[in-house]
Amino acid sequence: MVIYRLQKFSTFAFLIIVSFSLLSVPGSSKVQAFDDASKIHHSYLNQENFLDIKSYQFHKLKEDEWFESPGGWRLTGGSMGLDLLYSHLEVRLPHALSNETTVFFRAWQEEFYEIKPFRYLVEVEWRPNEWAAFSLLGMPEYDKRKADQGANITLGKRPWNFLRFQQLFQDLYYNEKNFYDNSYYSPHPMENNMEGSFNWKNWRARFSYVLDKTFKQVFPKQSLTVTYNAKDTSAVLDHHYGHQRIAGLSWRSFDIRKRRETTQSTETASPDNREQQLLYSSADFYWLHPVSTTMHGTLGLREDHFRNYFRQLDLDYDSYDFHLWTLQLYGILRHQTATDRFWEYGLYAGDTEKVTNYLNAARTDKSRRKHEVKLRVSKEFRYLSNNSALMLTTSWNIDDFFNDFWDGGNISYQRTF
Repeated sequence: MVIYRLQKFSTFAFLIIVSFSLLSVPGSSKVQAFDDASKIHHSYLNQENFLDIKSYQFHKLKEDEWFESPGGWRLTGGSMGLDLLYSHLEVRLPHALSNETTVFFRAWQEEFYEIKPFRYLVEVEWRPNEWAAFSLLGMPEYDKRKADQGANITLGKRPWNFLRFQQLFQDLYYNEKNFYDNSYYSPHPMENNMEGSFNWKNWRARFSYVLDKTFKQVFPKQSLTVTYNAKDTSAVLDHHYGHQRIAGLSWRSFDIRKRRETTQSTETASPDNREQQLLYSSADFYWLHPVSTTMHGTLGLREDHFRNYFRQLDLDYDSYDFHLWTLQLYGILRHQTATDRFWEYGLYAGDTEKVTNYLNAARTDKSRRKHEVKLRVSKEFRYLSNNSALMLTTSWNIDDFFNDFWDGGNISYQRTF
């Protein structure tokens, strides 16, 4: 028994050495918080976009199936206008090396208000017992400057009744390995993450909190300074009162602050002389109940509020406060026509307000309040042999059907195992 334990410990020690070797050679990973999106852009959201996003997101039953599964991957995307696309990608791939050690590959990306670079993370977890686990985090990459390194502790075990505390040092070797120029961090980016879930009787709750501590990146040659800090919070509370009978609330918010400032710009309204605060909050109340043996219904009320406080530091004329607010009532009917086939119909009706208030008195503010209504018709193909589902969607502009009836398409796929 002692020899067996020594072998197990030696295996884990070897994995730690390999992990740190990988992290100190190549590395870079931004799973949810600071994601190298340090540029500052304008907002291009349309009036109806929060109705679009809700119609493209995964059904509540699929969300629960995803959360409770050990692994899988999924993707959904749909049009947000002529030029922009909403996309949401998640990958979670576990591979057990032994009863105590598991390697995870994780990826997460959501785009709806700006371009987000693809991010992923490799994790090596050691679980000596059911109530605790320790992990090392990182991701190999060619450019050593961008190596990320971190660790986490998990109390309990997924999917329910666990707490996870994680700290990730991003671009950890940037100052030491940067031979491209004389730029440097002071201090380095650091992400703190806490998440958990609880299951008690008929109640289900889960939450996540990500904090990006303030960092500063300095480019002496360009006389450019970049600062960034952010926080992202989400929570779900559900009451299950029967099979596929759920009443609940989901909530999400983020607060992102960026500043880019230079003293050497030769252009007016330079992208390196900007400051921005991005604020978003969303609350979704929903009620799910079977209508018959082959039909299932959902009713919901959702509010979204997005704000972009944009400051052009070298030209006050271009500074503004933008916001897009939507309160929508929606209904979804899911109809099973065969063991592996479903039709899904969604109706979304919202009160929307889109406002741009310019700080310069010479410019005219923009404000529009409008009702938006859209219809979604989807066909789902389920593949029972590998727990996957493909959904093809068309959506229709009901509030202005005879002038502009088409409202975009959507494809989504989810596989769990």
